[in-house]
Amino acid sequence: MCGAFVYVHLEEYPYRLEGGFRWRAVVSDFIEQRPDLRSRFNIRPTQDVVVVFNEDGGPVAKSMRWGLIPNWSKKGKISRNTFNARSDRLAESAIWRYPLERKRGIVLASGFFEWKKSGGAKQAMYITPKKGGVFQFAALYDSWINELGEKIDSCAIVTTSSNAFMSSIHDRMPVILDNQSLSIWLEHANTDPYSLQSLLTPAPENLLQAHPVSAEVNSYKNDFSDLITPITISKSQCSDGQLSLFDQ
Repeated sequence: MCGAFVYVHLEEYPYRLEGGFRWRAVVSDFIEQRPDLRSRFNIRPTQDVVVVFNEDGGPVAKSMRWGLIPNWSKKGKISRNTFNARSDRLAESAIWRYPLERKRGIVLASGFFEWKKSGGAKQAMYITPKKGGVFQFAALYDSWINELGEKIDSCAIVTTSSNAFMSSIHDRMPVILDNQSLSIWLEHANTDPYSLQSLLTPAPENLLQAHPVSAEVNSYKNDFSDLITPITISKSQCSDGQLSLFDQ
């Protein structure tokens, strides 16, 4: 199973994106230390992603493995995919409840890919913010110690049911936090799982736009800017084997 999203770090992102939680400066500083995470056009599970979380009242940016490993796991691979987490199952799940209560953050994305069914095939679509900028995906994270005593930080993107716009493409979508819900999501004092779960609703449909892209995105080996270039459907080469980023 595979999925993909995009993160391109731009210095000119407006501060209005941050609201009261000003992550822009710390992310820029972090990217200077990890230039390999600056511009990526086909991010896949098990790769490092940029995660921002609240530490001592301020934002911290860190790289984490995409695909959460619970702190109690006895080995690095568990029997299910954990690169995303269904919002309606968080409070009851042994994997998700602890991170929901204690380890919440955001994954930054310039856009994400989803595969729209068309007959017996699937057309890759690229979804972005209509007004530009970045998505603030709700995320959960945890830390696991491997057999060598090394700490592995990992994360998952939280998903919810699709809004009216996304429902024409797929029945699920990532939870996209606005500035108000972001402040609540990252507040350490909020530990009630059911109250937190109530934040995880579909984004307004007028937030998004989408266009078809080349089937080249279906291969994890491809990572270049042309992957997000719009194409006409007549030129597309659909794949009938591509699974969705947000199926889980």
